[in-house]
Amino acid sequence: MTPYRLEPESLRQLEQRFREKICAVCIDRKPDGTCDYDQQGSCTLMQKIPEAVEAISRVDSPYMEPYIESLRKKVCEQCLLRDTNGKCGPRDTDRCMLDSYLPLVVEVIEDYFGEKVPRPPS
Repeated sequence: MTPYRLEPESLRQLEQRFREKICAVCIDRKPDGTCDYDQQGSCTLMQKIPEAVEAISRVDSPYMEPYIESLRKKVCEQCLLRDTNGKCGPRDTDRCMLDSYLPLVVEVIEDYFGEKVPRPPS
């Protein structure tokens, strides 16, 4: 499967869609709608958009498991938050927003690129 191309404008638009669809329901946001993770630059969702696009664009499945596997290979294996044994503290404690909201991440990315570049029928 050909990965989606992520141009600077696409990155900006995807970030906005994530904010509208995912940040709006994120349990870690404050009552005023702000987010410490985002302000500190530690939100894995916003930090890993290009890598997530790469991982998700390589999958076309009605099931989440292939998306999880692709995410683990393309994103998690290179993530600097893993320890020397490969364990991920943020993911293991539900602090990896990319992992926690993966179904919504897949939906946003596939919807966005489906509008831009529809995939050929299987």
